[in-house]
Amino acid sequence: MILGIDTASIAGNKAIDWTAAKASGLSFAILRATWGDAVDTLFVKEWDHIREAGLVRGGYLFLRYPKGGKKAPEPEAQARALIQTIGAPQPGDLPPTLDLEFPGDGRAETGMTVGACLDWALRARGVLKNAYGVEPILYTSRRVWRDDLGDTRNDDLVECPLWLARYPFAKGKVVRAGAAFDDMADPPVPPPWGDADNWWIHQYQGDAVGCPGFPTGNVDMNRFNPLYEGHGARVKWVQRRLDWSELNCDGDFDAVTKTAVKNFQVEHGLVPDGIVGPKTFAYLAWQVV
Repeated sequence: MILGIDTASIAGNKAIDWTAAKASGLSFAILRATWGDAVDTLFVKEWDHIREAGLVRGGYLFLRYPKGGKKAPEPEAQARALIQTIGAPQPGDLPPTLDLEFPGDGRAETGMTVGACLDWALRARGVLKNAYGVEPILYTSRRVWRDDLGDTRNDDLVECPLWLARYPFAKGKVVRAGAAFDDMADPPVPPPWGDADNWWIHQYQGDAVGCPGFPTGNVDMNRFNPLYEGHGARVKWVQRRLDWSELNCDGDFDAVTKTAVKNFQVEHGLVPDGIVGPKTFAYLAWQVV
């Protein structure tokens, strides 16, 4: 199991030891870079330390919506704040993530329609794509898509790789092993993305305490969905970023695809194992299609 964490300043983490976190088996870490257009202080403090410890790193924008009659910054301003906070990405960094959710009582608190909420997200996504040249990762969940967004399809978002939340474990002591962990069900995928396997990261436990390297506060636990076999939309996503013609993007992870992944890994100084893990995914996600 390939594990990682995400966290933010509100989680109360102090004296983080990223070297210990990596030594414990964590492979990636994603920090909240901005909340609306406000910079997260933990990101500023820890961003460089994650890379120094050898973890794959990423930053996310918590997209704020109007709530309870209170205004929120325009989505373009929120996206620009993320870009300014993260700065120029380094080789091996994850693309920025757009966090699309509606805490509290859901979309109703925004006073916006489904269409208006999706447009808000698309406007932020557009600024990010224009700045970076590639799609952001999209953090959301099947529940959000069903209950708040009415299972609405939008073709402009389906190229965004998915980071999905679904909690089989309650908050509390961190879960990293055990029978229930090994048999964990995959997160359900929102209908616009189709395939049940079309996700890359699963946030499986929120507010976990006792994660190595985090002596105080809490983190959200995540697992990465490596790709090395099978058929479907994720394979096509990889094939497109290997600069294949659309005709050859058949969605089969066959011997030809495996060899192409290995060649890509060699070109970027990665271990040529033919598996799309966090590091290879991070490099592939920056390939312009």
